[in-house]
Amino acid sequence: MRLPYKWRCRMATQAEDCKRIINFFNYFRMMYCTIDIDGKWTEIGFMFLFLILCVIILWIMSFNIDSFFSPALKIVSLKLHMNEYLAGITFLAFGNSCPDIFANLMPVRAEAPIFTIAVGNALAIILMSGGTVCFLKPFKMNGHCVIRDLLFLLLGVEIVRYFMVKGGVVTKWNSIVLVAVYVVYVVVNVIDVLLMRRQIKKLRQELEVMQMDSSSLNKEYFKKMILLRSMEEDDDIRIHATSDRLSLGRRISDLTNTGFFVTPKPEDRPEPVDYEANRTNLHNRENPKNLMLFREFLDSLNPIDREEWKLGGKCRRAFLVIRSPIVFVLLLFIPLVDYEKDKHGWSKLLNCIQIVTNPFVVITLVHSSIMSQYTGWYISLDYSISMWSPAVTVPLAVVVFIHARTDVPPVYHLVFILLTFCSSVVTIWISVAELEVLMDIVAIVFNLSENFMSVTIGAISNATPDIIANSHLAMQGYGRMAFAAIIGGPVFAVVISISVAFLFNNRLRQEDTAAWVYGEHGENCYIFLVIAIITTLWWSITFNFQGRRSAGVYLWTIFIIFIIYAACVEWELVHDFSKDVFFKPK
Repeated sequence: MRLPYKWRCRMATQAEDCKRIINFFNYFRMMYCTIDIDGKWTEIGFMFLFLILCVIILWIMSFNIDSFFSPALKIVSLKLHMNEYLAGITFLAFGNSCPDIFANLMPVRAEAPIFTIAVGNALAIILMSGGTVCFLKPFKMNGHCVIRDLLFLLLGVEIVRYFMVKGGVVTKWNSIVLVAVYVVYVVVNVIDVLLMRRQIKKLRQELEVMQMDSSSLNKEYFKKMILLRSMEEDDDIRIHATSDRLSLGRRISDLTNTGFFVTPKPEDRPEPVDYEANRTNLHNRENPKNLMLFREFLDSLNPIDREEWKLGGKCRRAFLVIRSPIVFVLLLFIPLVDYEKDKHGWSKLLNCIQIVTNPFVVITLVHSSIMSQYTGWYISLDYSISMWSPAVTVPLAVVVFIHARTDVPPVYHLVFILLTFCSSVVTIWISVAELEVLMDIVAIVFNLSENFMSVTIGAISNATPDIIANSHLAMQGYGRMAFAAIIGGPVFAVVISISVAFLFNNRLRQEDTAAWVYGEHGENCYIFLVIAIITTLWWSITFNFQGRRSAGVYLWTIFIIFIIYAACVEWELVHDFSKDVFFKPK
């Protein structure tokens, strides 16, 4: 960036470091060769266009998670007989944190301050997403689960920090230790659920015995009854009716009706959806197998929701029109499996087409990314493997088309969740990779350090999909699941994402690499995360594990203080918490 503009095209095409900051698009080559930027103001204008592109990418991630990923996770959790909390700290936490794992495997992260990035992202998720959930929807937390998981998060951070500050070489054994910590964390949560269900069974037996003796119906009986109902509520997971827009609008209006800082009275849990009735409510044996086949196909592939269009104003309708091309592409190859919808989202012709398009698109994108062959400023799509996928998927799609009906999903409809999961993960991976590259380029142009961008803009952009997904879940009545993911996600991100980097990044095998892995803002992020964990323990116990708006405002305030402090460190107004590095003379 210090070179004159006329030399930057040659630098972008020949410098190895420039080739590291690319993914599906070579933005440096596009800027300085194809478009031939020749002035500072033009360059700054392009940076604002890149920021708009970042917003679009964030929306794609949030739409993907909300429309495809979250419904599939709910179904898997239901089928595996999990409770809300266990589903939150496993599947939902993985869905929210998997972009970090993919990003740590990218070349752009090969020499990045991974500890700073992981802890900064965890800090943003706990403070921003946790604050938003507590502010929007009051709910009763699982007290012992919250304390246990916060302490596990503190343990994971301390172990990773020890590997960093001890100096020397980061080894694969460090990665194995971190993976073992996460395995223990999940096992403890599973055992906790099993013990709770055993206690529920025991309480039911005791209450049955006490009901047979009328003299036993005393305070102890009612005390056990209250305990049983509380534990059953903790153990229960339901598919709620979350598509009722009027109900959702009333909940949002409560934000102002009850006062901005006044915690509204907790609502009763929403009624569960009769998902078996949703599956068969349009079924009639006398109907032909292909009844309204093309009408169903066109309705399913319509990128503009009719109800949203009718209820929306001019701005909302304009937004629906602008986003429709992207939604159309996603609908074309990502299957929808959602128990809340009629026929669970089954569309016979569209799903048969997706059997062919989904593997073809996923294999093409993954293979092209691995090969990394570029034509100008964009990647060349490699079809050498994916071209053979129709040989398997087309006959399969024909068999499904012959067997299935339009008015009821087939028994194997759940298998489409595998396609949904793979395509959603690939879409999220590509989105987060492009976002990472764009953030790096903006930081380079504006002469900001990579560490500062990672803990501010990068952390906020990483937490935005989590905020959207967890806020939706909280407003839909899944407050426990959302808060479990808010804690479980950082545990997964700090422990597993860093262990993946330790395992596959060979540059970490060099002597004294821990210093740049820890990062300039690593100590700042660590101290603020410890403050966030300890104070969350404090206010949750003080409020008797009841999420309140004041707690949400407090978490937001901590994050604002962190951003101000990081900016002051970047501009050298204050000294950071880390120690100055001294080199011994040889």
